[in-house]
Amino acid sequence: MDQSQLDQLREQYHDYFAIEQAVLANIKPLSTPLPTEDFFLTMIPEPFRMASEQATLDRSALKALSQLGEMAEDLAVYLRSQAKKLDMLMRYLLIQQDDPTYRRNTQSFGGSALNFLSDQPLAAGQTLEVKLFLNGTDGAVYFLTTVLDSVLQEQEQATTDANEPQQQPATQYLIQSVVSRIRDEDREVLVRASLHEQSRQLKTKARLRQSQGNV
Repeated sequence: MDQSQLDQLREQYHDYFAIEQAVLANIKPLSTPLPTEDFFLTMIPEPFRMASEQATLDRSALKALSQLGEMAEDLAVYLRSQAKKLDMLMRYLLIQQDDPTYRRNTQSFGGSALNFLSDQPLAAGQTLEVKLFLNGTDGAVYFLTTVLDSVLQEQEQATTDANEPQQQPATQYLIQSVVSRIRDEDREVLVRASLHEQSRQLKTKARLRQSQGNV
């Protein structure tokens, strides 16, 4: 990947909002260059396709019911309960895709960016295969990212025993990557999940401020 392509991807890195959250992911470096859009579609594991299609059908069904008024409330409750059962089954199928060899936790993610910590730097332009297992019922998403930067991080490992020798800092790298291959419907899932987490974090901060104000 040449410098002009990397520069273009750097501009896309900030296209969507990103939220800091530790989310389980499998992140695997690929030995091949970034594939074409058509070839990428053939790479998507079937459970990830199923999860996306199920989420789309659920939203469409509930949206149609909302137009029927109060008469549809009981039916909507029933459909939500059935959707919850399917979500649990789909979650089980998706978690079978989790490979401990490539297991990571994200540092932040969004519709156009994925960042995580690594013990080793990765070369700019490296293609990464990502299986992101979102929290709760938000599902899971399969996509590819391209590494932009490896930023050195140093975390001091403090010791509480004065007799123990001081340990050396643990060297880690913040891998900053841009989403470079993803289906439109899956990008929407990432955007909704990041906004949902932002809302949750803001409510938590508001409750904390309120409790501190009442002390």
